[in-house]
Amino acid sequence: MTKQELIALFSNGHLVTGGDFENLINSMKGVQSPVSDPSASGTSVTFIATITQDAEGKITVTKKTVNFNGFVPVIQMRTYQNHDIQVVGDLGNDGSNSEFDKEIEHKKGHYPTVRLLDKETGVELRPTVQIPDPYRVKHIDTDNLAIILSGDANASSTYQYILD
Repeated sequence: MTKQELIALFSNGHLVTGGDFENLINSMKGVQSPVSDPSASGTSVTFIATITQDAEGKITVTKKTVNFNGFVPVIQMRTYQNHDIQVVGDLGNDGSNSEFDKEIEHKKGHYPTVRLLDKETGVELRPTVQIPDPYRVKHIDTDNLAIILSGDANASSTYQYILD
């Protein structure tokens, strides 16, 4: 029976019977045990965003789809990672106090960040008051570059390059 039918049944002047009480009891929602958080099963790109329940026990659910805009698929990341492997090599400078340049083919497919490390101390070569411009980098294209070491930096230290 609906609520409206039960209200009409129990209105003033009606003689209530055992069947009426049975209808009333059967129309009631029993106490429900809490529902625990279910474990995940399978994969999906959709998810339940909200679940609400009103005083009558009616459950309302909303579902959404994961927004992958701006994300790169895993298959494309493999290629990116192949091109982004760090390249390390010996600069091969001669310590002659004259400008030294080396062309490097790195095949990264992009313009990498270039760093120079002193091979003996492991200290990165950076500008100082004494050597304000220790080296320059000329990016020839996305797969090749040239490192130009200043004469002041090409004194006594030898370097290795790191391309990220």
